[in-house]
Amino acid sequence: MLIEFLLSNFEIIIFFSIIFVIIGFLILFLMQNIKFQENKQSIIDYANIIHNSNKELKDYLNSIVNILESQKNEIVKITDKISFIEREINRLGNVKGSEDILGIAIDMARKGEDRESIKKNTGLREDEVEAIYTYYRK
Repeated sequence: MLIEFLLSNFEIIIFFSIIFVIIGFLILFLMQNIKFQENKQSIIDYANIIHNSNKELKDYLNSIVNILESQKNEIVKITDKISFIEREINRLGNVKGSEDILGIAIDMARKGEDRESIKKNTGLREDEVEAIYTYYRK
């Protein structure tokens, strides 16, 4: 009896089975499409987060570059000041050294030593020794 019923309504059963399978595939397709849309939106959200993070990082790095540039300029200024101070110290040392040498040459001229002896002992030039000898000799 069941077999007769199945055989007599075979076409209808097959038709509804096919309709059921098609509806199932459509439902699966729609569910998958909805899931793809959700994934697409989450990917877009993550891309926006990354983009904003990149902007913040760019701004941060630009501020660091500006700070480093100003520090570089300060270091250059300080280096120039140090070089100037070194030159001044050397100049003052040379002046002091030359004053000592001139003092020695003047003392030698006052004691009556000759030009060659003053030149040899002090290392002064010929014209300097001549001027000292002329003004300070006894």
